[in-house]
Amino acid sequence: MISEFYGPALAAANQYDRGVGYFTSNWLRLAASGLAVFAGSGGRARFVVSPYMGAEDWAALNQGDQAKSDQLLYESLRTVIDDLPSALETQTLAALSWMIADGLLDIRIALPRGELDGDFHDKFGIFSDELSDRIAFHGSQNDSAKAFRNYESISVFYSWIDGREAERVSEHQHRFDKLWNNQDPNVRVFQLPDAIKKNLIQFTSTFGRPYNAPKAPKVSKEPSKWIHQDKAVETFLEKKNGVLEMATGTGKTRTAFKIIDELTERCAINSVVITMSGTDLLTQWHKSAIMSSDLAVFRHFGRWKEASSFLSCRLPKVLIIARQQLSNVLPFLEDEDVSKALLVCDEVHGMGSPSMVRDLTGRLSRFKYRLGLSATPEREYDSEGNDFISAEIGPVIFEFGLEDAIRKGILCGFEYTALSYTLSDEDKAEIRQKIKRHHAKRAAGETVSDEALYRDIARVRKTTKEKIEPFNEFLSEQPELFKRCLIFVETAAFGRDVQSLLMEARIPYHTYFQSDESANLERFAEGKLECLVSCHRLSEGIDIQSVQNIVLFSSSRAKLETIQRLGRCLRTDPENPSKRAHVLDFVDFTNQDAVDGSADVDRFNWFTQLSNVAPEQDERE
Repeated sequence: MISEFYGPALAAANQYDRGVGYFTSNWLRLAASGLAVFAGSGGRARFVVSPYMGAEDWAALNQGDQAKSDQLLYESLRTVIDDLPSALETQTLAALSWMIADGLLDIRIALPRGELDGDFHDKFGIFSDELSDRIAFHGSQNDSAKAFRNYESISVFYSWIDGREAERVSEHQHRFDKLWNNQDPNVRVFQLPDAIKKNLIQFTSTFGRPYNAPKAPKVSKEPSKWIHQDKAVETFLEKKNGVLEMATGTGKTRTAFKIIDELTERCAINSVVITMSGTDLLTQWHKSAIMSSDLAVFRHFGRWKEASSFLSCRLPKVLIIARQQLSNVLPFLEDEDVSKALLVCDEVHGMGSPSMVRDLTGRLSRFKYRLGLSATPEREYDSEGNDFISAEIGPVIFEFGLEDAIRKGILCGFEYTALSYTLSDEDKAEIRQKIKRHHAKRAAGETVSDEALYRDIARVRKTTKEKIEPFNEFLSEQPELFKRCLIFVETAAFGRDVQSLLMEARIPYHTYFQSDESANLERFAEGKLECLVSCHRLSEGIDIQSVQNIVLFSSSRAKLETIQRLGRCLRTDPENPSKRAHVLDFVDFTNQDAVDGSADVDRFNWFTQLSNVAPEQDERE
């Protein structure tokens, strides 16, 4: 196996991905010659292994991890490893530590979860070279000295042979990537520092540490740009209920799970109810719950009806439930249940809708801990909804807005372009009719609100055809700004006019309206589509870091929806570190004396001011 397969493959590869049940440093010694060439060529190896390991190997991994932040320890290891081929054979443990410290080898620990209560026992791997040729293998052999004395076998697949072989290789790579990124619902994967912190390893021998204990790492005193999350957690734990007003992309979900972990560790809660609206966002939370917590996870939205299983489960648990289903489930929670439970309301402004106020008054405040999350928690022109949120969930107790996030470099800055338009005579006549009807109803004694009138007028502005021509001119001049782009329209009918222009410009796009499949969003996220045309469906909660441009045909008078949509393009992208977003808007500069006031101009001024915010310079630069 070593001389005919592992050694030659390592010598030719620049990346090696391995999922294996059992790993020991003896494998490094046996594969020393191939590993030395692999490391000397700048190769990088990633291992996902089970938590069964010898004490001496675990100590070596600990030492390598500590050396990443302890320069003296790292230098001492580097001094020992002056000849890697020799060290791999004679000082194998020190070589293992150095490979971890130097980033040549990254190991993560895998634990089955859900219905699986055994071990991570898979055995497969993928070698890749600089030409993107790949070899995948799958078989019975572990990475230990004993495995090479056993009767073992592996099956090997080559990406360049034919399409079928290439597909098998891709399937193994996809499976490994899911494990590595903690996206396999059957396995929880821990990065090495977390595995060390949680003491996950079960020793397979009684050997002691073969060298002195590693020095404690030096703790960086530099403030983290994510320190706001810790402040938010601290504030909530003190208040026990309230709303975290955090800009999109600043880690509301991560902050919520930090709160869940802390309350769970304190034994303050044994169950969590997480609610919001929209299948895409609910599914996103479900994936986060599987990856971020050790609780039993249940779903009650779409085709999943698991509320009864949640209610009967006696283990620590979490329920991801559609907002509209809360009134059907909450009556079955006893007082003793909610006394040790946390309620999490994402996009909390949605909780203030008339139907929520009608169905849930007095039911949410029963939870001992109540957490609201939103970039825009206040409902404009709706004092009743705001009062309900404050009474049932709590007031805003922490704020971290868009300007804060851009200055800290958590969100990227953006360019702002406003295309001028003027309403047609037909548009103006329609608005006059709406105003006339509004006053007639009021004169007749009907209860009508100015907000309803503003919405009616705004709908005329959102669907005016006068925006199409300036958009077409801009599309012709700057087609590059419609890559990784979301276009927000008010109606599907208006969207069809936009689509015809995109087709003429040969921009790969698809629609993402209420009737469209979620697969369209997945294709866009994977880069198979450059552009999505949508109504309201993408306004909240969807996290696609590569989105760089948005077009706002439809902008509300209230900032709530606009802020949500802006958040879609301001997320930083590791694949594009210099990312700067672009916002294309439409502004009627002649509208300041109209009944609906200067809504367009107010938005223009706000966007202009926000686009001038820049990340703070690092004082060390």
